[in-house]
Amino acid sequence: MLIDIGPATVVLEGEKGGKAYRFDRSSVSSRVESILAEVAECLPVLKEKAHRIRQTAYLPRVAQAMVDAVKKIDAASLTPMAAVAGAVAEELKEYLKGEGLEFISVNNGGDIAIYNGRPKPVAIGIGDIKSNRPTPYVLRVEGLTDFGVATSGFGGRSFTLGLADMVSVVAPSAPLADAAATFICNNTNVDDASVVRRKAAEIDPATDIPEEWVTVHIGMLSPERVGEALSHGKEVAERLKGEGRITEAVILFRKGMVTTIEGDGNIHLEVKRGN
Repeated sequence: MLIDIGPATVVLEGEKGGKAYRFDRSSVSSRVESILAEVAECLPVLKEKAHRIRQTAYLPRVAQAMVDAVKKIDAASLTPMAAVAGAVAEELKEYLKGEGLEFISVNNGGDIAIYNGRPKPVAIGIGDIKSNRPTPYVLRVEGLTDFGVATSGFGGRSFTLGLADMVSVVAPSAPLADAAATFICNNTNVDDASVVRRKAAEIDPATDIPEEWVTVHIGMLSPERVGEALSHGKEVAERLKGEGRITEAVILFRKGMVTTIEGDGNIHLEVKRGN
C-alpha cells in the first residue's frame, strides 16, 4: 500500500497468517496525518542542535524519538530533523503492531522500520538515491526482530556535508538508522578543490542547518582521495557499531565500497551478478 501525505511517501507491506495483509487505508492515513501534525507543532525545537534540547518530556513521542536518536549519534552536530523520516516510520510501525501481524515493513521514502516475527530472513535491496534504481547490493538480515534501515548520500532528498554516493545503515530502530546514515555520510569526506560547498541557508532558507556548508558539486577526485573519504566514513561507522548505536553500515563512493559487515553476524552483504 502507498500512502502519500505531505512530506511522507510511505509504502507498507505486511503479513498475517502467512499471507499478505490488507491495511485499512483510512486508518493508516489518519495515523500518518496525526504523526506529521505532532512533528509540525514541534518544529522550532526540532530544528535546534540536539545538545541544546534539555527537556523532552513535554514533546510527543515521535519528537522524543527524534531527539533521543540524534543525541545517541552526535548531539553536537545533528538536529533532530536528521531522524524525522525514520521516526515517522518507526511510530507507524509501532501503531500497526496492534493488528497482530508477524511482518511489518514501513518504508518512508527509503527510511524503513521493520518488524519481523517470522523465522525467515529479510532481504533489503540498496537503491541508488540519484537514479532511483537498484544497485547490485542486497542486505540479508536474519535473527533480528525489530530494526531500522536508512540510506543517505549526496544527491538525495536532504543536504549532506559529505561526499558519499550512499551510506546504508542497519540499526536497532529506524530513527537511529536515519540519524546514523546522515552522520556517517557527513563524515565520508575530504577537503579538495574539486568539491564545491555552499551555506545551506543560501539554498533553502527554511533548512534546519542554515550555517552548515553543504556539498553541491563533486568534481574529479583521485583514487587516493576517494579512499581517504571512505576511510573517514568507515572509522565513524565502526565507532558507532562498537558503541552499539548501529548494527552495520555500507558506504559507497565512486567505485569504492567499505563496510562494517563481517561474516559471522546477523547481516550479510550479497552482490547480484557478481562475487
